[in-house]
Amino acid sequence: MIDDLIDTLGAEMMSTWTKIEPARNCYRFYAISLTSDLFNAYVVSCEWGRIGCKKVRRKVEVFDFKADAITYIQQLEKLRITHHYQIAD
Repeated sequence: MIDDLIDTLGAEMMSTWTKIEPARNCYRFYAISLTSDLFNAYVVSCEWGRIGCKKVRRKVEVFDFKADAITYIQQLEKLRITHHYQIAD
């Protein structure tokens, strides 16, 4: 989970979650990425939507400290688990 996002090189890090329930016609994904910008801020970007659709929703949050960004990501991952998402391979 969050350990998969942490990269010592400072490169873009990403975690992808899916929820597939054919009986309910539910095919969803949720992607979380962590990057740093030119001003040393940490940017957490979330995208979600139906698997296979071109239209996705996006939310971006900016943090001054990496610890705050990681805490936010952990909260998002906890919520994904609560909603029965599974980490994608």
